[in-house]
Amino acid sequence: MPSMHERIQEDLKLKERQLWTALTSADPAHAVNKLCSPNANLIFPNKDIIALNPDQPEQNEKTLQEALAPPFHRFDDFSLMNVRPMVIDLMAGTITYRISAYRGKKEYNATGSTTWAQGSDGEWRIVAHQETLL
Repeated sequence: MPSMHERIQEDLKLKERQLWTALTSADPAHAVNKLCSPNANLIFPNKDIIALNPDQPEQNEKTLQEALAPPFHRFDDFSLMNVRPMVIDLMAGTITYRISAYRGKKEYNATGSTTWAQGSDGEWRIVAHQETLL
């Protein structure tokens, strides 16, 4: 039976793949919003910090719609490499990795880091996400 830390690490890997599946979809805002805590901060290359507001949850999806409007991160495929999940405690963890993605002949190479926290409902949600172009 895997240890608690091993299970958390696997959960973090699965959630990060869900995030990238959402980010690379044609219309990512709704799916990304569902993965975020109400006060998440997201940092993408060449964009201002996206700071969600817990006092205005209905505004958060609109904020994401504007920031993640197509063709934002619209890729045909992606792969995560050098994936390193780190358990902070039983309800928090950070995962770092390298991302490689493409659409046609356009390539995207970056490093990424996401901090996740588990809510009282048992769901892992993004607290902070950052990408740095290589």
